[in-house]
Amino acid sequence: MDAIKNLISATDPLKTDPAAVPDAETVLRQIVTDRSEAVDKMPPNVRSLADAKRQRAVRIAGLLTIAAAAVTAGVLVVSNLGTVRGAPVPANSGLVTSAATVTPSASATATPTASQAPAVPWKTFTDATSQATFELPDSWTVIETPTMIAGKAYNSVSVRNPANKQVAALNLVYDRTIGGCAAPKPVAVLDSVDLDIPQKPDKVAELSALKGSALGPSRFTFTVITGDRVYGTVALSEEQKLPGTPVCQQINGITGPSNVPFVDFGDVWAMAADGSNAPLVFNSVAEARAYMQTQEYQDMKRMLISLSLKPSNVATSNLFKSDKANVQFSLPAGWTAKDVPAGTADFPASGIEVADESGGKVAHLYYGSGGGLGGACGPNERYKMTELDTAPSALNGAWAQSAGVRFSYRILDQSGVGKGLSYEVGLVDKSSGQLSDTCPELMYTVVSGAPKGTLSFADRASQGSGAPTFATMEDAKAYMGTPEYAKLKEMITSLQLTQ
Repeated sequence: MDAIKNLISATDPLKTDPAAVPDAETVLRQIVTDRSEAVDKMPPNVRSLADAKRQRAVRIAGLLTIAAAAVTAGVLVVSNLGTVRGAPVPANSGLVTSAATVTPSASATATPTASQAPAVPWKTFTDATSQATFELPDSWTVIETPTMIAGKAYNSVSVRNPANKQVAALNLVYDRTIGGCAAPKPVAVLDSVDLDIPQKPDKVAELSALKGSALGPSRFTFTVITGDRVYGTVALSEEQKLPGTPVCQQINGITGPSNVPFVDFGDVWAMAADGSNAPLVFNSVAEARAYMQTQEYQDMKRMLISLSLKPSNVATSNLFKSDKANVQFSLPAGWTAKDVPAGTADFPASGIEVADESGGKVAHLYYGSGGGLGGACGPNERYKMTELDTAPSALNGAWAQSAGVRFSYRILDQSGVGKGLSYEVGLVDKSSGQLSDTCPELMYTVVSGAPKGTLSFADRASQGSGAPTFATMEDAKAYMGTPEYAKLKEMITSLQLTQ
C-alpha cells in the first residue's frame, strides 16, 4: 500500500476493528453446514400425501432462509470494507490503470451510515496536453481549453457535475499574480493529505523567500477562514499556516514538477478572507467538519488526491523572440515573423509582421509610443458589436492586470447597409474591448498602458479600406473552427514582454 493509500486508510471513517467484522466465508460456511435445524431432513415415516407436501414446503422455506442469510452476510462484509473502485494512479506516474480493488472511502471524520450513497462508476481523464491525469465520477464531465504560450503547453479544465455545475477546475498556468491584502481573518486546515508530487526546487525556494515562510509539500487540503461566517475551500495547496494565523486569502495551487506548469486544482484558486468568492459557506466550524461526511466531499477528495503530473508530449510551436521589440510569442509551424519599421522619430516604436504558410500577412504587432484613441461616428453609423470569443492573455504583469488585457474576437454587423460583418482578432483592454454599438472607425484592437506605451497584436489594429468581412453571422462563427483562427489565437494569447 503506497503512502497516499496509508494516509487515506488511517483517516477512514468506515474502517472498523477487524475483529468486529464477520468473515464472509466463515459466516456462509456456518450457515450452510449447520444442521441444528432439520430444514433438509425428511421424517422417516411418511403417512400421507398431505404430510409429504407439508414437509416439502418446510424444506423449500428453509433453503430460501439460508440463501437470504448468505446474501446478507456478504452485503455486511462489503459495506464494512468500503467502496469497490479502481486503484488510484500513483502521483506523477502518468500511468492509467483500470484494475479493481477494494479501497476504503477517504474521509477524516465520517462514520458509516445506512443512508450512505452506493458505489458509482469512476473513470480516468488525461488532459489534452498529456500533462495531468486524474479520476472522476463517470457521470461528471470536463471542458478543456488547451493553449500554447511561448512554445509550451497549458490548459484550463472545467470539471462539471451531472447538473452541468462546475465543481472544480484544473489550470495548468504560466504564472499567477497575488492580489493585495485587506482585513485578514484566522485560517485553519480541517483535513489534509500529503501527495507524492515532486516540486520545482528553484521555484519553491524563490516563492518561499518572497513569502517570508517556507512552502510545504504538495497536499490535498480542506481549509476554512473564520469571519462573520466560516468560509471553506477544497483544493491542492502548498500553504503552511498555523491554526488561527490571520490571512488575507487562502492561496490554492502547487508548483508541480520540473517541466510542468504551475497547477491549480480545486474549487477556487484563491479564496478571499471576506468570503466574497468562497465556494463553501458554513455557520460554524462544526458544520464544516460535518460536511466531510457527505458524498460530495468524498468525491472531491478522491478526485483531487488522484492527480498525477508529467511533462507534456504535445508538439510545441516555435518561439519567436524580438530583441528590438523586447517581446516573444509562439509562432505556429509554417508561419514566419520578422521585425519591420514602426513609429516615427517623434513616436518611436517597434513592429513585427507575421505571415502564414503562403506568405500572406495574417497579423501585426506594434509596441511603443502612440496617440490616444479618438474620433466620432457619423449620423446613423452605429452598428451592433458582438464578441464571439475571448481568452486570457499570457501578459500577467501588474499593468496588464489593471488594464484588463485579454484576447477578443469581435464582429461589427453592417449587413443592414450591405457591408457585411467586419471583424478583428487580437488583444484588447477595458477601454478598447468595450462591447457597445459603434462604427468601424472606432473599433480598435489595442492595449494602452504597457511599459513602453501602446501595444497592439492583432490581425489588424483598426478597420481600414479593403478590410475583409463575412457575409453572415454563421460564416463569422464558422471561422473559429478554421486552422488559421486556432493559430492566430494561440499566437496572440502567448505574447510576453521580455523587458
